[in-house]
Amino acid sequence: MHVDPAYTSQECSKCHHTERGNRPAQAVFACRVCGFVEHADHNASHNIRQRGWMVWVCGAQSTAPELTLIA
Repeated sequence: MHVDPAYTSQECSKCHHTERGNRPAQAVFACRVCGFVEHADHNASHNIRQRGWMVWVCGAQSTAPELTLIA
């Protein structure tokens, strides 16, 4: 299933506030609203997981290209 990764590194996985300032350094995520701090990639992975879960639960059709086997 395809999940749009746009802004997942700037979105707080706890309160979902999205702001460029939430990334004070390359590897650091620090939410300016709720104060949640975590490694930036780990935070983004939580956001991608949440988006994927919502697509799955809502029953939306995947936009990922079909896989084909080449023999």
